[in-house]
Amino acid sequence: MKNFLTLIILFITSTIFACGGEGWYGMSFYSLFKQTNISAEEFYPFLRDEYSRFYGEDNYYDENTKKIYPKGNVDLWKEILKNWTKEEIEKAVYNYNNFDWKYKNSAVEKNVKTYLEFAQECSTIFSYRIVKNSWDYDEALLKSEHENIDTQALLSKANLLLEKETNLQLKARYYYQIIRIFHYTENYSDAIIFFESKIENKLPKNEMYYYILDQTAGCHYSSGNYDMAAYYFTKVLNKSIDRKKSAYNSFNFCTFKHADGEHYSKGVEDEKDLLLIRSLRDFSDEINNIKKFITLNANDNRIELLFMRALSNVEQEVWTTDSYNHKKKLPYLAEDGNHHSLLQIAEQQIANATVKNQDFWIMSSSYLSFINQDLIAAKNKLKTVKTFSNQKKILSIIYEVFTWKTIRPENENYINKVLLENPNKEISFWDNKNDWRLLILDKIGHTYYKNNEIAKAFLVHKTIENTNKLQSLELLNALEIFYLKTNKSDYEKQLLKNNTIKNIAYLDYINYQKGVYYLYEKNPTLALEFFTKNKSYKGSKTIPAKIFSNNIKECFECPDADVMKDQVYNASIFSFIKNEFSRKELAENLIALEKLRHDKKQWKVKLANYLLGNYYFNISNTGYYRGLLTSNGNCCNYNYIKGDKYKAADQVIKNKEGYNLSDIESHNKHYFGLSDTAINYYQNTLDLSTDKELNARCLYLMAKCELNNFYNLGSTETFEVKQNEYYKFKLPQYKSFKLLNEAYSDTEFYDQIIGECSYFRLYNSQ
Repeated sequence: MKNFLTLIILFITSTIFACGGEGWYGMSFYSLFKQTNISAEEFYPFLRDEYSRFYGEDNYYDENTKKIYPKGNVDLWKEILKNWTKEEIEKAVYNYNNFDWKYKNSAVEKNVKTYLEFAQECSTIFSYRIVKNSWDYDEALLKSEHENIDTQALLSKANLLLEKETNLQLKARYYYQIIRIFHYTENYSDAIIFFESKIENKLPKNEMYYYILDQTAGCHYSSGNYDMAAYYFTKVLNKSIDRKKSAYNSFNFCTFKHADGEHYSKGVEDEKDLLLIRSLRDFSDEINNIKKFITLNANDNRIELLFMRALSNVEQEVWTTDSYNHKKKLPYLAEDGNHHSLLQIAEQQIANATVKNQDFWIMSSSYLSFINQDLIAAKNKLKTVKTFSNQKKILSIIYEVFTWKTIRPENENYINKVLLENPNKEISFWDNKNDWRLLILDKIGHTYYKNNEIAKAFLVHKTIENTNKLQSLELLNALEIFYLKTNKSDYEKQLLKNNTIKNIAYLDYINYQKGVYYLYEKNPTLALEFFTKNKSYKGSKTIPAKIFSNNIKECFECPDADVMKDQVYNASIFSFIKNEFSRKELAENLIALEKLRHDKKQWKVKLANYLLGNYYFNISNTGYYRGLLTSNGNCCNYNYIKGDKYKAADQVIKNKEGYNLSDIESHNKHYFGLSDTAINYYQNTLDLSTDKELNARCLYLMAKCELNNFYNLGSTETFEVKQNEYYKFKLPQYKSFKLLNEAYSDTEFYDQIIGECSYFRLYNSQ
């Protein structure tokens, strides 16, 4: 059975609207200061949340999650059902039909049962409202669904039960049902009159009073009195426990009608209530709002909420994990940040003897001193905090790590102890920002990096497998030296244990990667030397003989058999090339081809040059087999052709750029100048060849190399192509196309390529 209070839908609570403060997070960041350190738990929903409208609100429904019932209402029931457990109250109120009343026979219990029966009846009658998801009741209510409700009979029954009731809380609950009946049957003025005559200033302002006020505010809104509605919603948000979130949503709709309740606001309490809700909606002036609140009442616990929101906003700036700012430093202190102002506020609150929860303010002051890089003050203040033991422990660890200029063995022993006491656990993406260990690892990685301990800086965040596309010999050498180091600390041993690939010998993998490195460096002899040292590791993809072929059809997603049509590599002279082979065998094939380039027979030299040209273009970042040497796919251009400001990992590491190596994989090396190497081999082929068909093909392939250079390096020699009235683009002035057009237009290949290659047609048409 649907519970009767969750069916009382006062305005929407689930739909997210673009109100002040929503969607404010643009980047991930470390949240080190626990937001729930504030003393007023009922205001937790308004703490900052990166992914939800309200703090701690699940984004996904989990049917196994235990139902959390409205605390304010349950606690209020406890006042009259003193001998009941919390679980009994929850079941009786929210699962009435399944509650056993057999032994609940006291006078109060009988009256409670009578009330709950009536409340259940009301909820059943108005259950159709649960499907409505509109704030505007004139649109939300389907007249056909409530025209047949006998409102008078329902009200008569409520009044009859009310007359018999003497318990003040139960009387208030009947008032609540009467207001609901008026509200849901669109008798708004009757509801307002009833509230003003029977309830306002006559009932204690407990949770039930604010449930009633919430309903009455909805009636004012539907009657067009938006300012009064806003004023009431302000009260509900500030004073109620259960209705804060719905009141916040409802207040936002009032502001859409240019009403915020200020007209009815009188006195300090009203001023504070309005100041809070305005601050929650718009944090652009949050520092001044906190100062105003302190002037009104420095001991109001809502100041902690506003301060915590502002502090979380500072954390977003100073502890960002965004890759751009992360390259600079941590903490990243903007000149116009609020960290100085918040520190002054915390110190002001500490100096005020009337302010409670002093440990909150002392710990805040300590943390902000740390952010301001005054570590001595931060540590001294933290020592005086007597509560918040877990938060204090975490901050003390962070402060310690941030004092290190270098990391000595005793520091590594400290790190190892901390991580053993706080072992790794599986953390979802959404929780990463709350894992303080990630921040200290960032700082540890930075300290290693700054002191040229490249291997440990890398292994703090990465496994050796992450070297795959980086092509940094300096890193590979450092990783090898670190592995061979004797007398490692426990933390160093742990780094190797955690970051070595399972079932793969560490040095074999390093030697394999060095072999790949030298293949890209066009040095197959050195590559073979390192592949020979590797006894166990093989790449996940073998190399096909077609890597020595070439393609006219440009189609990276097509099978190589559909694009690699040239068959020269199948000639008997190249019988040493298998159909499939390892990278070690690739190095051997390249060495054999280089040897053939020095053969006495010119035709052998010519064809060896041709195959080598094919190979080096194919593994370039515009070639069909790009990514194959590192066992990666060849999709897509955005993976292989970067902007002109992009720096590859080998240069980043060599120059010690960035804060640490946590994002080094975003600098995987993609450009090796291989198209220039290919052009030289094709030119050598042309110099030795009298075969016009082969020469025409070589010129076309050289044009592809020219385009590769254009994509990677740009060119001042271009021509503009107008594809249509909306789109223009530039292409290089192909020297190879020029010669192909002038000297080889009588070849079959020319006819083939003029039909296949749109760029060649565009060049010819200029």
